[in-house]
Amino acid sequence: MELSFDEVFQKLESKKIKMSNNDMLKYLNDVYFKTLNILSILKKNNISGYENINGMGSESNGIRGNQGTNPMIWELGHIAHFYDYHCLRYLFNRKDLLIKNGYIYDSFLTDREMRYIYKKNNKNNKNNIFEYYNEIHRKLNLFLKKNIIDEKMTYLLLLTILHNHMHCESLLFTSKLLGFENLFYNKYNFDNIKIEQKWIKIKGGIFKQGTCEGEYNISFDNEMPSFYRNVDDFEVLNTLVTEKQLSDFIRDGGYYNRNYWSVNGWIWKQKNKIRLPMYWFIYDEKFYVKDFNIFRKIIYNYPACHISWYEAEAISKWLGGRLPTESEWEYMATNKGTTKFPWGDEWIKDVANLDYSGGISSVLDYPAGKNKDGVLQLIGNVWEWCKEPIYPYDGFKIDPVYREFSYPFFGFKKILKGGCWAVPEILINPKYRNAQMPDMRMQFTGVRVVR
Repeated sequence: MELSFDEVFQKLESKKIKMSNNDMLKYLNDVYFKTLNILSILKKNNISGYENINGMGSESNGIRGNQGTNPMIWELGHIAHFYDYHCLRYLFNRKDLLIKNGYIYDSFLTDREMRYIYKKNNKNNKNNIFEYYNEIHRKLNLFLKKNIIDEKMTYLLLLTILHNHMHCESLLFTSKLLGFENLFYNKYNFDNIKIEQKWIKIKGGIFKQGTCEGEYNISFDNEMPSFYRNVDDFEVLNTLVTEKQLSDFIRDGGYYNRNYWSVNGWIWKQKNKIRLPMYWFIYDEKFYVKDFNIFRKIIYNYPACHISWYEAEAISKWLGGRLPTESEWEYMATNKGTTKFPWGDEWIKDVANLDYSGGISSVLDYPAGKNKDGVLQLIGNVWEWCKEPIYPYDGFKIDPVYREFSYPFFGFKKILKGGCWAVPEILINPKYRNAQMPDMRMQFTGVRVVR
């Protein structure tokens, strides 16, 4: 049930977000120019923005049918519509959107097939959608320059800016699927330094899982309320699973050995004829990876990426372990609940592979970001699958603004933690809960193994 403006503002009284207008302007402009950079490919006359490759895994719409990527130009309209519907309406106290028929950009009202069909309407051409996004940006810029924002306004602005970032990541993995150029490309490091992995013992204990208002930049509804959780002793590999280990899994017949796969994972693999990881292929008995519009050899010390939950589960079993529970993962990433981040309580610049760095990097990089037990890259590089589906915490309260953020997917999607190279530092923290369907391979997802 949609809330009235008064009801929304009443519920937003609980938000504890403080940010200056200048900082908010910086964040707004940053994501605006990143979005335009990613979508600069659409300025080419031969690119319509409706290019499509179907059947390549699931995405954030989750449990609905006809899954796949979104049209990139529709996705820009969706970003603009989200600002319009969930922020501008409240800031300017108006009911109407800036464009008519804006519902076409609402992913819960417009199914995927219609997102490709609606382009026949000339009002939804590339120029008009870019202008819609630009007009949103102009209005928000002007608002921030003329008004002092309170905590409620700050929440609305930051929520929609972070949503924009989530779709920047989506636009990047869509660009990769379509074989477009990676505009954030960073040079590959082919120095295959020998990885000496080791099992690290993690002493169990009781810690506070989840978060509360004001602990981080923003708190989402599925992260609250916090609660005490007991974690038993366990062991964890000090690095993420690597491309070398993935190639060894393949050569060992891992994709054909049913013993490593769950029943659902084996059915998925057989039905979809999955024989290799996404983007991997074999030429002259060697493994190669298609990375956006570049073909490269595998890099032994890079993390395995674009791995489904089913594959992650099988690889973990092959390595003699399993996927971590969300509690185990969060326990490690907060040093048993004693710190806000793996490395301590304060954010340190360049401590993790984040902020649209250009791509994945060695699992040994960013040693300053390890936790106190020596576990590397709990934040950044690739998302990390957890064992269980996402469920609400006891006492869950649905967000008054972004009501579809969590609840439609409880029980269906599997949890992902830690962020990736295409995630901004203002979004990610150990309590953040991403979740995707178990067959999803499009996103920048990897594997961490415990036992």
